Amino acid sequence: MPETKPLPKLESLIDQRNAVKNLTSVIRRDTIPHAFLFTGNEGAGKRTAAITFVMACNCDENRIVSSFSEASIDKVTGSCGKCRSCRKILSGNHPDVIFIKPSGTFIKISQIRELCAQLAVKPYEKGYRAVIISDAGTMNKEAGNALLKILEEPPERTIIILTAFQMSDLLPTIVSRCRHVRFSPVSKEKISSFLTKKHGVDVGRANVIASMAEGSFTRALEMNKGNWLHVRRRLIQEMEELQSGRILPCLMFAERLAGKKELVQYSLEIIKNWFRDLIVYKYSPEKVLNQDLVERVEAASEKVEVKTLMSKIRAIQKAQKAIDANANLRLTLENFAMEIVSLRQ
Repeated sequence: MPETKPLPKLESLIDQRNAVKNLTSVIRRDTIPHAFLFTGNEGAGKRTAAITFVMACNCDENRIVSSFSEASIDKVTGSCGKCRSCRKILSGNHPDVIFIKPSGTFIKISQIRELCAQLAVKPYEKGYRAVIISDAGTMNKEAGNALLKILEEPPERTIIILTAFQMSDLLPTIVSRCRHVRFSPVSKEKISSFLTKKHGVDVGRANVIASMAEGSFTRALEMNKGNWLHVRRRLIQEMEELQSGRILPCLMFAERLAGKKELVQYSLEIIKNWFRDLIVYKYSPEKVLNQDLVERVEAASEKVEVKTLMSKIRAIQKAQKAIDANANLRLTLENFAMEIVSLRQ
């Protein structure tokens, strides 16, 4: 069997010092809670941390080291990546590691019921059984209540890790039964360095993407791969052209956005950041995200009042929430475009 490349140890998770400290402390003390809630931006490392943590808890090497002496326990902070247990987890073939993610838009009650059936059976191997539920904030009410029953009477030797953007995305009763671990947005400097060193991105381009990625490695990679700097310029140009106030261009703009459904939320985020920059420039020009367009930002910022820009941002946020709630995409975007255009002063 070819050697499996191990995941990084917990300490190597980038810009997550507090999260790493929290997780390594429970491993060292062997006081592992039955449930965790990892919150933070998409792409901050929550899923990687969850898998790495589960590997560390089940690593055969860790168990051997821990059995030697009390003094050696402080060295147990990660997995070896080479033992039988680690290789199974890395390959996604460990029978006691269960992954759950949204089926479509939501995590459905049928998925949690299936989980209940799986947890009713004893773990297949020694060590800890683990359940990693990604985007747990997408659980509908029925699924959330079903999961709550599991958390109220947790199965023996089972760790449940939920990942979400923020605590408020989940039922308070679920949050109260989990140990909370917050993942910080990754710094612009770290993302830029990552893009240049690992993916060969030009420094100037990497810096711009890092500014717009909002602390997310995932978003930065998608922006680089999808040529988002070109998309951004086009969207900004269209926003400026829409200020003519004519209805037909608004409807055509909405139609173009709706035609690429998978890119809509990113497009709206780019537009929102543009209006944000027009506000920020008035007070702290050095904090503008679109630094390579700062002269354009300056010119546009002088033409619009803060009150109007705030209203535009609220219109974008309203559209984003409606889309997340499965509202009619075309109608939502048409209403958004018309509202943006009506706010011209």
